[in-house]
Amino acid sequence: MAAQLDHLVEFASEPTVRLQLALYTLGEDRAFDLPVSILTLPDRSLISYAESAHQGRLERDTNAVTAELAAYYQLQTHALSQADSVAMIRELRRQL
Repeated sequence: MAAQLDHLVEFASEPTVRLQLALYTLGEDRAFDLPVSILTLPDRSLISYAESAHQGRLERDTNAVTAELAAYYQLQTHALSQADSVAMIRELRRQL
């Protein structure tokens, strides 16, 4: 666990990375129940992919993906800032 936390702090220092923690205490305000990847293709179209232990789902419908993207932006507004996220990770690391 310590190595994983160290890696997250190092990863967050990359210039193209934005690391934000969305705390579990968000409860019903959490936008997603599964990990979701939203991809922009070279033609600027969007697709999303969600995966659970039992299946994966690729979504190509623009309306559905746009709704997922809106939910992602909403989640971002509730997440900690990058500075606060890194500080929390460092504190968790210190406690190990």
